[in-house]
Amino acid sequence: MEIKTQAPVKVLSATIQTSLNGIQKDTGTIPEQLYEVAGKAGLIPAGGQIWRYLGADGNRDKVFTLEMGLPVSGMPLGTTNGYSISETPSFKYISTIHKGTWDNLYETYGRVIGELRAAGYNMTEECREVYTVVDMENPANNITEVQIGVQ
Repeated sequence: MEIKTQAPVKVLSATIQTSLNGIQKDTGTIPEQLYEVAGKAGLIPAGGQIWRYLGADGNRDKVFTLEMGLPVSGMPLGTTNGYSISETPSFKYISTIHKGTWDNLYETYGRVIGELRAAGYNMTEECREVYTVVDMENPANNITEVQIGVQ
């Protein structure tokens, strides 16, 4: 198990309050809109979307903060069309690759959390998902890096 550190990443982002039960409804078309807003603002996408889960603890009803970010280059920090252009903070984490549908993503989290606890690591209040390959027509092709914050 390797601890990694991600340097800050410049993102075009939208932030919402949601729960694991409501996430699909609450995110709506925001992920697609990020690409549209980036294009209209002259921003260049610079990687897969990064979703920051702040305060999510596995309780499906608990409300937490979700920041959906598209890495970009080409514009100073600030706002554009109601979206924020900012930098994600530096992040210390343990990660694994989840291949396939997101319906069983919780199994990947459970396995990695069990491993890091067994190794004596303490989790932070932040987890991230980096969407490397997104195939809505054939979700079995999805590739998602699951990152769990550690102290």
